[in-house]
Amino acid sequence: MIDTEMPNTPTVKLLFEDDVPGAGTGGGDIGNWSSKGKPNGSAAARNRSKTSGRCSGCSICLFLTIATVMFLAGAILGIYYFMHTYGNCIEATKKNTDSLDIHSTEASLEDEIFEQCGQLFPWKHVRLPESVVPSNYRLKLHPNLETSAIHGTVDIELKIVEETRFIVLHAQDLNLTTFTLRMGSQQVQARHLVCPRLSQWAFEVDEAFQPDSKLRLTLDYEGTIHTDLSGLYVNSHQSKSEDNKTVTISAVTQFEPTHARKMLPCFDEPSFKAVFDISIIRKKRHLARANMQLIRTEAYEDDLVLDQFAPTVVMPTYLLAVAILDGFEKVRRMTKTTLKPIEVNLYAPSDSLAGQSEFGLDTGVRALEYFEDFFDIPFPLQKTDMLALDDFAEGAMENWGLITFRDAMLLYHPNSSTEKAKETVSLVLCHEMAHQWFGNLVTMSWWNDLWLNEGFANFMEYLCVDELFPEWNVIHDFFIENFLQSMLQDGFRSSHAVSTEVIDPAQIGSIFDAISYQKGASIIQMLRGLAGKDAFRTALRKYLKKFEYSNAKGEDLWKIIQEHVTLHTTVSVTDVAETWTTQVGYPLVRVELIDGGSTLLIKDQTRFLFLEEERYANATDQWPIPVQYITDKHRSHKMSWLDPGAQDVKVPLNGPVSWIVANAASLGYYRVLYEATMYKEFAQQLTHDHTKIGPIDRAAILNDAFCFMRSGHLTAEVVMDLITYVEEGEEADRIPWVVILSNLKHIETLIGDTEMLGLFQKFERSLLLKVYERLGWDQPESHVDRMLQTDILALSCRLQLSDCTKQAQVRFHQWSHDKSSVFVDILPFVIEEGVRHGTPADWERVYREYRTAQNPSQRFMLLMALAASEDPALINRFMAMCLNPSIVRPNVLPRALGVLMQNKAAALPAWRFFRMNYDKIEALYGGTTTLLGILVKSMIENFNTQFDLDQVRAFFAARELSASQARVDQAIEMVKLNIQWRRINEKPLQQWLKKWGTKKRLVKF
Repeated sequence: MIDTEMPNTPTVKLLFEDDVPGAGTGGGDIGNWSSKGKPNGSAAARNRSKTSGRCSGCSICLFLTIATVMFLAGAILGIYYFMHTYGNCIEATKKNTDSLDIHSTEASLEDEIFEQCGQLFPWKHVRLPESVVPSNYRLKLHPNLETSAIHGTVDIELKIVEETRFIVLHAQDLNLTTFTLRMGSQQVQARHLVCPRLSQWAFEVDEAFQPDSKLRLTLDYEGTIHTDLSGLYVNSHQSKSEDNKTVTISAVTQFEPTHARKMLPCFDEPSFKAVFDISIIRKKRHLARANMQLIRTEAYEDDLVLDQFAPTVVMPTYLLAVAILDGFEKVRRMTKTTLKPIEVNLYAPSDSLAGQSEFGLDTGVRALEYFEDFFDIPFPLQKTDMLALDDFAEGAMENWGLITFRDAMLLYHPNSSTEKAKETVSLVLCHEMAHQWFGNLVTMSWWNDLWLNEGFANFMEYLCVDELFPEWNVIHDFFIENFLQSMLQDGFRSSHAVSTEVIDPAQIGSIFDAISYQKGASIIQMLRGLAGKDAFRTALRKYLKKFEYSNAKGEDLWKIIQEHVTLHTTVSVTDVAETWTTQVGYPLVRVELIDGGSTLLIKDQTRFLFLEEERYANATDQWPIPVQYITDKHRSHKMSWLDPGAQDVKVPLNGPVSWIVANAASLGYYRVLYEATMYKEFAQQLTHDHTKIGPIDRAAILNDAFCFMRSGHLTAEVVMDLITYVEEGEEADRIPWVVILSNLKHIETLIGDTEMLGLFQKFERSLLLKVYERLGWDQPESHVDRMLQTDILALSCRLQLSDCTKQAQVRFHQWSHDKSSVFVDILPFVIEEGVRHGTPADWERVYREYRTAQNPSQRFMLLMALAASEDPALINRFMAMCLNPSIVRPNVLPRALGVLMQNKAAALPAWRFFRMNYDKIEALYGGTTTLLGILVKSMIENFNTQFDLDQVRAFFAARELSASQARVDQAIEMVKLNIQWRRINEKPLQQWLKKWGTKKRLVKF
């Protein structure tokens, strides 16, 4: 095996020369594993001397016997009382334990702060005091791209709100050289104190400042251009020309959520909005950009110049942005339908601009025009720049007037980018343009309401793309990418509420996840569906106008929506919104038909949890639930409500029906569990005429069923019977297919080491055969059909459907000689098949294409294909590439290793490689981004044995994960769920497959 006997090549030494303790065994005693990685129990207890003796009297024995019996009886009564009390009170405290794990509370931090910052530091809290607020920053910044040094001067105008003797602000990795504090023309003497633990500087005076006093704090400081994708950091670009491998270095910013403090001393919280006057010193050959337009450039000294930019609008520090660029060029366009023409610029490295900028620039302009009209509020800036970067941790960042993108999220080439890439670029552009109003114009008061920024932007991006490209039908994609994705994470105790309390930067970083983004968007979709499109938009416009250039909380929005909408006699908008955003998880609603099918019985609700061990029989979580339904006899939507605490709610249906969809169009954020006979009715309906149930409803029923199979609420037989209807090849909608294909792939991962794998793959091929033949290999005309064809052909080839494998290899060889001979949408799996079944020379050919590809999405596709090789030497080489940031960028490393883990031949060596090189990988990220957590999750989430789980726990027990901890916790729960799935479903699935195989015994694949 590769894991134990690696090929004797130089690559092996590179990968495994720096071993870590415990890497081979998991790193610790599983039985004594704790969060700190220390054994439980004292040494004294373990080494206690043993004595022996003989009983000296019956009375003593009798006394001891009676005492023991009384003790045991008391213990039993105590346990009963504890369990009874615990059962009654567990839900009262559950919200705290279910929500994001706050590793250090405010109270516990105070002791730590006192210890690290000393008694003299005047402030003992993570949040800044509100006694002093900034109104203006005048920043002069000199980033030296050659030495990576920062020299800066910032002049901050301050207003005293409450009497205070000190000013506290943020600064991280900065050195203060000089400072002055003035009140008017008078200089004030102050002491400078530092608290590294909180990244805070304090300036303390002897005589307290009084309210309404105006101060000016001038700070000269030094810092560093970072390499960890945060603060002001290094962005490198290597020319893709085979003849010219020039590397250019630029410096760009990523400040959200708490990294502005790494470039300048500032009040780095979203509620401290201010105006920023920015000046940048640069070399003449460089280009500087900032939030606002350039006012003037003047000579500075030697070959340096100083650029002065217009003052910004009032905004928080995390939206401040600067860029000092080398080798970038731009394309430009003006908006046409906005109140005033807005200049929109797209910047990219000069060798990346040609042929790849048109679509992104056009879509950005159209998105800006769309949102100005939708919100009925003019875009307040004169320009907005869109900057394509090689090194960028996130997908994009909405900095006001200077939006930064990972290059693959902005650049699109019609001849080398897929339809999926085109859709992704459109969604990301619309997301960031939506932020210019939701987030920039009106900002959440604190990070606990991050979802007000991200949930709304996630929701609005789909409305925008649906308006710009209606033929794409992206509203269906919303269901997959938001609704289903977030419900998966939200089905565990490690989840957190949409609006959740966070304290320090690590906790803030950890909530940039599916709950804040996708669940937030799903709750907003539910509220819009309940309120109606027009009333909802009217409320949003009023909200934005009321709070423009200031901060707001979720409750501020609910109050305004409630002015325009009446939901139900006992339920208000605020009731719905607050419950669904402040309560962790989502409900499972049980329904059935009674009275001969003429009455819908909504039995009850309880919080849905995947893991049996996490459920409580007396759970008291309750939600106000909108039950929108259709039946086989009535296709128009009807509405009922399940109020909190209600049970056995009966809804008359005006006549007998055979089936009912109880969450039609997935309006509500919950799962529906039907009685057993209903699933048989669904299966019959899908086989007879699947179109009678809409595509989203079909996908929701199927997805819930697969999830209930995981949780143990449904048997494998019920679920498999539901999906066999696609064997006929008539299912033409992509959304149900995405649900089926993704779940089949997951099941295949779980049973990969069992004897039924071969039969299961035959079953998969039988589901695909007719739709594979119908779609074929010719390029479809529509966007939606191209996306479906890609999904079907990719899985057909992965399952080694003979014709698919043959066709893919033929096209791979055609592509090898003529890059334009194969249409781009099928290239990902064509090249993957070519690498999987090809020679080392084929791998080298793809590698050369990867190294010289100009288009970032094409480059990413080629990298993923390289991970398909089953050759041990090439697997080793791919892993070695992952440690070289000039070959595999840190921002794509999680996907690269995650795809490698899906390669059966590479999974074990990849897991070993990850453990051996964890410290090197961690150093790539510097501990300030969530990328490490994403990587860890991608490495372990498909593990499915107790042995795997023990290894994971032991490995991470002694490691400080900071912002990555939440994702590691999620991945561990996913491993537990995989173990549970195998325990519950392996035998029933095997029995079902044998019955199916008997029926299909004459069919060969």
